[in-house]
Amino acid sequence: MKQTKYLGVLIFLASILFIGCKNSSNSKLTSPEKTELTDSEDDWVSIWNGKDLTGWNTYFNSPFSGFDQTQEGYLGLNNPKQDVIKVVQLEDGNVIRISGTAFGMMSTEQDYGNYHLKLKVKWGKDKHVPKENDPMDSGLMYHGFGEPGSSYAWMNSHEMQIQEGYAGDWVAIGDIQMDVPSKPLDRIFYQYDENSSLRTYYSAKLFKDDRQTEYVKEGLMDSLAKMNVMKYPDKENKHGAWNEIDLICFGDSSIHMVNSTVVMRLFNSKKTSDKSPVRAGKIGLQSEGAEVFYKDIRLKKINKMPVNL
Repeated sequence: MKQTKYLGVLIFLASILFIGCKNSSNSKLTSPEKTELTDSEDDWVSIWNGKDLTGWNTYFNSPFSGFDQTQEGYLGLNNPKQDVIKVVQLEDGNVIRISGTAFGMMSTEQDYGNYHLKLKVKWGKDKHVPKENDPMDSGLMYHGFGEPGSSYAWMNSHEMQIQEGYAGDWVAIGDIQMDVPSKPLDRIFYQYDENSSLRTYYSAKLFKDDRQTEYVKEGLMDSLAKMNVMKYPDKENKHGAWNEIDLICFGDSSIHMVNSTVVMRLFNSKKTSDKSPVRAGKIGLQSEGAEVFYKDIRLKKINKMPVNL
């Protein structure tokens, strides 16, 4: 059978292989307590103005052509005709709506490092090819570098997964790697466990060649496992409710939090190619086949990792 499936579908299929391990492994771990962060509100700065996309770039492939930039309908960078991402009004005010009809992203014009980021996210109703039968999917990208579209429909970056059922997972996009304390769920995939040894995760070979149209025939699932580690615990709210996301980055380390609970700690951010540290970069929000809403995106600079998390 011709291999024409897309990266998002493959990552979802990979996740299916360890869903059965999820409940049994969780029962053996002590669930972290909810953490209240009580820093002064005066320190926070909104990095989305609540009105339009000023201060952000947009980039999209064609709706929907996978990662091929030669397809008809290719939108590219800051296309004024794009309507994949726009500001809309809901009952509680203006929000960013990402339709998901084309793979791509919005990303900050500015680079950021040593910060605590907060935002709120909730799922809509619409899903699109090629992920119409998959969990709703988006992502919070950080320490992004390189040109938009330089890594699939995005850029080289860490991804804090914003996927229904998997919020807080980590995924490598492009020339990036991280060390995460983690333990095996099965013979291939791993889950975050703060008491386990560090394991390095990085992007691995998925496609046969640079056209990115045909996947490797051998070792595909192993490649996916090298670039993805599952969070613990699961703290998402039910579909339709807002989820509070915290991303804390200091130096080459980061912390993922979902609804005030730490779900992953990550260390030693660096490029895979030359092992140079990656401590800052663009912040981005993914469009990946599903309708999703974001709001209250704010950030403050920090000079150390928060204690007692």
